Amino acid sequence: MTILNLFPFSRCAQALLHCRSGNFGLLAALVTIPLIAAFGIALDFAAAFNRKTAMQSAADAAALAGAAADPGAEQTIAYGFLGAHIGHKDATGPKPSPHWKHQVTVERDTVAVTVQEDHRTAIMHLFGFKTLHLSVHAKAARTSGSAACVLILDPNKADALKIINANSVINECGFQVNSSHNQRAFYMENQGKFSASEIAVSGQSKLAGKMISPAPVDGSPVVPDPLADMAEPVARTAACTSKTLKTINAQGKTSLEPGVYCGGLTLNASDDVTLKPGIYAFRGGALTLNTSAKVMGKDVQFYFEDAQSPLMLNGAAILQVSAPTTGTHAGILMFQGRQAKDSNVQFRINTSAGSFYNGAIYLPYAVIDWNVSGSLNTESSFTALITKVLNLYVSGTTYFKKPTAVGKDFVPNGFAKTSGVRLVE
Repeated sequence: MTILNLFPFSRCAQALLHCRSGNFGLLAALVTIPLIAAFGIALDFAAAFNRKTAMQSAADAAALAGAAADPGAEQTIAYGFLGAHIGHKDATGPKPSPHWKHQVTVERDTVAVTVQEDHRTAIMHLFGFKTLHLSVHAKAARTSGSAACVLILDPNKADALKIINANSVINECGFQVNSSHNQRAFYMENQGKFSASEIAVSGQSKLAGKMISPAPVDGSPVVPDPLADMAEPVARTAACTSKTLKTINAQGKTSLEPGVYCGGLTLNASDDVTLKPGIYAFRGGALTLNTSAKVMGKDVQFYFEDAQSPLMLNGAAILQVSAPTTGTHAGILMFQGRQAKDSNVQFRINTSAGSFYNGAIYLPYAVIDWNVSGSLNTESSFTALITKVLNLYVSGTTYFKKPTAVGKDFVPNGFAKTSGVRLVE
């Protein structure tokens, strides 16, 4: 084709561009098509988002319902909840949607629900996208409460609770062992008298010596730390009362003042020691008692702020202490700070006849070696223990006590027996 032959076409193109009557309509048509497509895609994504929200709600409800169901019925109950929430209905009732897949997994005290669906599009299928893949997940756990006075938190250690009993152990409100160790979560050598209201063990128990009653219930649900959210009794920025290790050598009767003992406190005493009411906080150093005397205190609390601050009760001290009866931390005799988390802080407690600990001992990151000679806690109205690991060696008589009518108002919140289910994922 020659240049001359192109000339008529060039003039037509110029005329079309300068034409104001039909050009706007053409351009509008060209622009409207992608706008409609974008609007349609937005509608599809909005519908998919709403559908996924409904699926997540259904999965959450199904997981909770499954966890609350009787053992063996978890999958049936969870599946029924899914059908009721996101299925379709006919004359016979709710049915599963033909476009979604589900999976319900039951592992001990948890129920996990996964739902996947190929959600059909309304506009995007015109562009080749017939479905959008949606996936949601939910997990619920049974939370069984416990009336146990002694709660052992380590999740997997062998001998998380070890009791060597040569005389008498009496627990009015039971033991709870969270270790899932498959051979020796709870280990006991019993040659004396033993009684407890219950012994619940997540893993397996191993017993030697005389039989105990009741027998441990292995495979029991884990019980969460009831004081895990409790605030610490002393701010980490609190000023030091004593800035370095303080050592007190006392020959006669003496008394101690509450405060923040940075670097720790060592007490060497041969006569009675009285603890004045208040909080005894230890930061960056241990509380060490080297004494065979009597250490007494009412309305006192021991706060072990970090992993460098354990209790070392040496000798054969007679410790007679009672927790505060008022305030946020009423009923808490000992409290271990969150800075010790992920640690295994060694505590050593040697007690002689006449010792008692009136209140809750909360040492969730401690490994306690507790040696008992004589009587322990006979004069206490309430003694509870929450710790990571406990090695209890008894040659005397040991009591852990549920609260009496007089002392019930001083029991810390969280020790009541409750149960239920909760979402964990």
